[in-house]
Amino acid sequence: MSTRADDPLAQQLQVLRREYLADSVQRVAELRQVRARLADGGPAVLAQLRQSFHRLAGSGGSYGFPLVSSAGREGERLAEALISGGAAPEAGAIDSIDACIERIAAAFDEARRQLEGGAAPTP
Repeated sequence: MSTRADDPLAQQLQVLRREYLADSVQRVAELRQVRARLADGGPAVLAQLRQSFHRLAGSGGSYGFPLVSSAGREGERLAEALISGGAAPEAGAIDSIDACIERIAAAFDEARRQLEGGAAPTP
């Protein structure tokens, strides 16, 4: 990826990355809202949570934020395991999901710092 200030493609990518990060607060809030419904929502809420994590796993990498992507993949695997297990999530599993959501929030924070500072994303 070019970092030259006069490269139109690099400039457009920076605009897209900034827009993606601007939406990150809402994305994390949505994850937290879905997670809050986990105890009462059953399989449908788990499926929604898995889908949200899946989207972040793909979009994080697409926009050049590998930490967002890896945390999203981790959340997706957790949700998938809970779906496969068929039982209501236990406290430990919910704690793991909470921790994953916090890693996603931290990854977005780090991505914003890097983008503002002009540094390359951390792999």
